Amino acid sequence: MSAPKPDARRFVILDRDGTLNVERQYLADPEELELLPGVIEGLRYLRDLGLGLVVVTNQSGVARGYFDSERVDQVHWRLKRLLQGYGISLDALYFCPHAPGDGCSCRKPATGLVEQAAGELSFDPAHCFVIGDQLADVQLGKALGAVTFLVTTGYGAQTRANPEANADFVVDSLVQAARLIETLLPSHSRHPQPEPLRMENSMQTDQSVSRIQAYLLESADIQRATAEACAPDIARAAALIVASLAGGGKLLLCGNGGSAADCQHMAAELVGHLARDVGRPGMAAVALTTNSSLLTAHCNDVGFDTLFARQVETLGKPGDVLIAISTSGNSENVIQAARVARAAGIRVVTLTGPAGALAALADVSIRIPGASTQHIQEAHLAVEHLLCHLVEQTLYPAEPGGR
Repeated sequence: MSAPKPDARRFVILDRDGTLNVERQYLADPEELELLPGVIEGLRYLRDLGLGLVVVTNQSGVARGYFDSERVDQVHWRLKRLLQGYGISLDALYFCPHAPGDGCSCRKPATGLVEQAAGELSFDPAHCFVIGDQLADVQLGKALGAVTFLVTTGYGAQTRANPEANADFVVDSLVQAARLIETLLPSHSRHPQPEPLRMENSMQTDQSVSRIQAYLLESADIQRATAEACAPDIARAAALIVASLAGGGKLLLCGNGGSAADCQHMAAELVGHLARDVGRPGMAAVALTTNSSLLTAHCNDVGFDTLFARQVETLGKPGDVLIAISTSGNSENVIQAARVARAAGIRVVTLTGPAGALAALADVSIRIPGASTQHIQEAHLAVEHLLCHLVEQTLYPAEPGGR
């Protein structure tokens, strides 16, 4: 085997089930994917050595009809997101959907997928390290001329007893494999220990960039799910607001914390304007979160739970619309405001997360399908902008060519 070029990047070819995640025969549910102990530490160690990471996995459950390729993609999406949450990214991930007897070139121990990866990522398969828990992984590595590691997680303990599983190294964990790989690398190819980061560039580390990317991608995923699940409700909410404003009504808004800021933001867009090319009069919208004298007096003298309800019963009238915002869906002062609004003939639009008691009080409930409060709030802001846009464009359509 020829030696790699001094500056050539070397890659680790990783099996999936039993190597990175807990072995569950024919894994089809993304929520059942569970990383093995030490996997994060091991992958980070390999990354710190400057090695590329490629996952190659056999998924014959597709050919057997247990699940389809889209389901495999969902599991892989979950795997990537779990890793990105720890600042770790994969260079590529490939799977073979065929059954053992299909005669394809991509099912391990066939080398087709690794050769595809090598062509796309420009590396020499013979200079790889192959890590897996089954005989096919060891045989794949031998066929490539690579260094092979049998990990005893997953099916590894059973595979170890097979005399054909003559891996170069048998290890108990991915961390142990990474430490052995470090000893096999020429000293010039190992990444030097970084100097202490200065304050001005401390956010430029690979880990920080990966976390930033993971956060933004997760937020985008929630907004994509919102588009798929909530579009009809957003349209219905906009229609309610349009009908109210066109009939001389007004919009009342309430919420706490970040949701209170959203109320003020949305009221400002409607009283002012959202699109610069739309010349229009102001639209009546009142954020019930801004009168500091009332807020402090009522909370001190009466209580926090009736803070918004008092304003709704005082300022609201039949034909108005209340927008009630709560990421948890369980904010008591927002729930009481919605109850008072319904009793007064005021229509209620709620913006919440996926659960909570508030939605049951709504004429239209927009429930963001996410678990993270931050991402729910980010989706709320997008929905609020969209509601303003729909209302503005319906009541005051932009003239061709601007004003």
